Amino acid sequence: MLKSLKLIFIGLVSYLVFMLLLAPASFWLRWVELPPAVQLGPVTGSIWQGEISQLRYQQLSFERVRWQLSGWALWRGQLKLQLHSGSLQQTALPYVQANIRYGLSGVTLTDSLLRLPVNSLVPLLQLPLPVAAAGELVVDIQRFVQQDNGCAELQGAASWNNAQLQPPTGTWLQLEAIHARLSCQQGQPLLVTDPANPLGLAIDATVNTAGVLSVDGTLQPAANLPAEVHQAMQFVGQPDANGRYRIRF
Repeated sequence: MLKSLKLIFIGLVSYLVFMLLLAPASFWLRWVELPPAVQLGPVTGSIWQGEISQLRYQQLSFERVRWQLSGWALWRGQLKLQLHSGSLQQTALPYVQANIRYGLSGVTLTDSLLRLPVNSLVPLLQLPLPVAAAGELVVDIQRFVQQDNGCAELQGAASWNNAQLQPPTGTWLQLEAIHARLSCQQGQPLLVTDPANPLGLAIDATVNTAGVLSVDGTLQPAANLPAEVHQAMQFVGQPDANGRYRIRF
């Protein structure tokens, strides 16, 4: 009799565990507290493999957010997740391809690509100059390791492709591309731009653990840029002895 009760108990526990593991992804999302600015469309699939038809964050809209969770990695005490959203051909929409691994050593991101439309990013930033911008921000991460003490390793690059800028004067400028490298500095992700660009944009940008962006650097527009660009520099401040304008926000 006791043996039969044990078998029944084990069977019930196993049944409940399998029911939870095979429950729809929408069931699990009910227990996730999302920021108010995040809106989700219909969710299909399971916790192992599924899709969110649309994920919106303010002006950004991620279409068909798909994920795949590796069951084999769980046996090794790790969470291995693949994320994908959008299409490389649809340049006006965000694109995400990410390989994420979580374990005792922290979070690791490898061979991942993020592309965002710049015009949707500008409203999220507190820029020192009232400008409009267009193009695509592309972030290519070969390897990123985040541990308890912050950014431990970051190898990658970022580019503002098809860069266009509209200063307060209203004329759109074609800036081609602005490139930057990614690394870690004092536990924070660091972006350093290549100053060889028409704006002479040379900045260091970091993001702290609270998600606050800090930018420090200089602007030195090329002499061959239209006069209205140089006139717009009055919104930034006074140049130094070398003609560079300080940017800090």
